Amino acid sequence: MKVDLISKILARGTRAIAASAALLLVSFASPATAQNLTPVNIRMDVFFYGSHVPILLGIVDGIYKKHGLDVTALPGRGSGNTIQVVSAGTDQFGWADGGTLVKFAAQGLKAKQIVGMLQTTPSIILALPDSGIKAPKDLMGRKGGFGNGSAPEQVFGAFVKATGIDGSKISRVAVDIPTRDNLFITKQIDFSFGYTVTQLPIMEERCKCKINIIKYSDLNITYVANGVMVGDEYAAKNPDIVKRFALATQEAIELAVKDPDKGIDAFFKYAKDARFSREVVKRQWLETIKLLHTKATANQPYGIMAAEDWQKTIDTLTEYADLPKGSVKPEMVFTNEYLKK
Repeated sequence: MKVDLISKILARGTRAIAASAALLLVSFASPATAQNLTPVNIRMDVFFYGSHVPILLGIVDGIYKKHGLDVTALPGRGSGNTIQVVSAGTDQFGWADGGTLVKFAAQGLKAKQIVGMLQTTPSIILALPDSGIKAPKDLMGRKGGFGNGSAPEQVFGAFVKATGIDGSKISRVAVDIPTRDNLFITKQIDFSFGYTVTQLPIMEERCKCKINIIKYSDLNITYVANGVMVGDEYAAKNPDIVKRFALATQEAIELAVKDPDKGIDAFFKYAKDARFSREVVKRQWLETIKLLHTKATANQPYGIMAAEDWQKTIDTLTEYADLPKGSVKPEMVFTNEYLKK
């Protein structure tokens, strides 16, 4: 009897020790343990908006942690500033405009997009429903707000060429972007510029109307817009971190496309002080989904980019935005090496 009792006690003790040891092994093996997480920042282009949904979902849903990263997303002060601080190493990753990256590359800055997102240009011309502007020809003889440094305005020459309109017959009001948007909504200008993924849902909520739009993409104007970028120096020193960040972002995009509402929930959980309504953010993300591929990247995994799209972007900037000819090649500004193919 005593022997049986002793045997049972020993058996229980052995199981307890085994369980503890297994737990210990799991905790050491897991890449998501707090002590093993690598802290990194991603600097966005501006305030948080719908195109950022996958990044914030990746943070909130633990996707980045699963890849061993403790990610903090921070608002930015424009793509130009984001590209500069990331290249300087102040932040590890950035969400920035491809065309702006090309321009900096021409000046010697070394950084690349590693996850393409807004691969089809979101650039549009907006006109209120009672403006009488529905087609490119309707712009002639009208007054438009041209925002300083804004991508659609920078390559407006490509729009003019593609449509065959006379650009000299358009009155241009040069303003900053917030002023441009306010002049538009108060009908002090006849048309404005913007993006399907930002201004369009915002303006339609403000005017409570259906805005007429003319899409640059419908005119076969190729201009790679925003995606995740990293400085060449940081990538060279930390290739494993960069790869994990890129793969986690790719996974987060897949989830946000599959379940947009889950992505929107995560957006507002992270961006508690977001300035937009849920409906606006959802529309911004749904518009973003439409632009995640181009003809050249159709049927490719999310994030994969095409050299020909970047070359067309470079050519457009060379012809219409004073980019020195031959100063930038696609391999200087993008790479797919960190993504699953």
